[in-house]
Amino acid sequence: MILFEKDKKSFLRNEWEKIIIKQIDFNELKSDKKKIILKDKSDIENFIKKDWKLNLELEKIIILPPLNNFYDVVKFIKKIEEITNDEVVLVVNYFSKSWLPIFKIFSKSGFIKNYEQSLFFSENIFNLFLDASNFEISKKIKSISMPVKIPFFSNLINILFSLLPFLSFFSFSKIYYLRKKKVTQRDHLMSIIIPCKNEEGNIQDIIKDNFKDKLTFQYEVIFVDDCSTDKTLLAMEEEKKNNSDIKIKIANGIGKGKSRAVDVGVKNSSGDYCIILDADITVKVEDLDLFYHAIKNNNADLINGSRLIYKVERKSMRILNYFGNVFFSIIVSYISEKYVSDVLCGTKCFKRKSWNKYEDFRQKYQLNDIWGDFNIIFASSFIGEKIIDLPVRYYERVQGVSKMGKRFFNFLNMTKVCLKVFICFKLKNKLI
Repeated sequence: MILFEKDKKSFLRNEWEKIIIKQIDFNELKSDKKKIILKDKSDIENFIKKDWKLNLELEKIIILPPLNNFYDVVKFIKKIEEITNDEVVLVVNYFSKSWLPIFKIFSKSGFIKNYEQSLFFSENIFNLFLDASNFEISKKIKSISMPVKIPFFSNLINILFSLLPFLSFFSFSKIYYLRKKKVTQRDHLMSIIIPCKNEEGNIQDIIKDNFKDKLTFQYEVIFVDDCSTDKTLLAMEEEKKNNSDIKIKIANGIGKGKSRAVDVGVKNSSGDYCIILDADITVKVEDLDLFYHAIKNNNADLINGSRLIYKVERKSMRILNYFGNVFFSIIVSYISEKYVSDVLCGTKCFKRKSWNKYEDFRQKYQLNDIWGDFNIIFASSFIGEKIIDLPVRYYERVQGVSKMGKRFFNFLNMTKVCLKVFICFKLKNKLI
């Protein structure tokens, strides 16, 4: 037995499933691959009869029946784990324990069925189920407070729950995106993307003092010259010529800021993983080993460097930049519902296949994020990826000047990006 389900669904179930589909569709992007929606007991039984491991196009499995109605939640999740590829995302839902008294009332009025056999549990119990499997939570949607649509009132309540996360305890149901914790281990090529704008004094030091004998993984270096007016491009070509033992690529940016320079770098990359390294060498290259092993071990889908965990070295970060970073980290964490302690750290590591989704997100919401840090974090959260911070030491720039000038202009740009995404995440997404 898999489900306590009858052929005919209750009114409440039908209404709720419409809300689930709308929520998930809102999070869809044009670059998404194949998804399968399992609507009932028959769909689930047919799905688990097949072996989907070699179907690498299968990206998302959406389970519409609530986990409350499964006979054995652990066995079911374990079975999905066994027959699917390492990259698959499982979307599940369950009715909140806080609504148990309401369910008793609904069952007597005929709005719901099979209530007596359903198991109502807390998030702690749900985590116990996951601890016995190879899945973990990568995204939560907990702000759906109403099981049916009541004109005006439903949207008002859902938006209120979204703006005040602590109210999610009273939400009707929970939706979770699950990812696999452990995957097949193999070595991967890492593409180290170094966007450069007038950094001629740092190019030689990046290669000579940092790369050789300091990294334990296979890598390629991609320099992106973002329309420099000094001899940066010449220095890149000289280093490529003098270091034939290192795979170095040189690409030309369009002069529209770091975000677009990184995009050029990713499109010229060959690795399964990409990592952004600023040319000022304020984060040391040897620290990239930490990022590589974190993403290879599938600790997360996006590894965000954090310079604010360790004590910041004197003169490495200006005081206004420091407080601006703390301010925007709080704002971005609130909007994305993913804690990020240093949103503006340039060192970020991600799976190359995710980049198309990050770009789709940027285009969908028309985000002009000059630096690109906000878009990467917001997009990663939007598609349900797991994000973690990785502490790094931050050093003073030795040569050249910081590109983080025009502080007021950058502040306005970052604020505008946050406002656009706030409207998307906290308001539009909650309309049913």
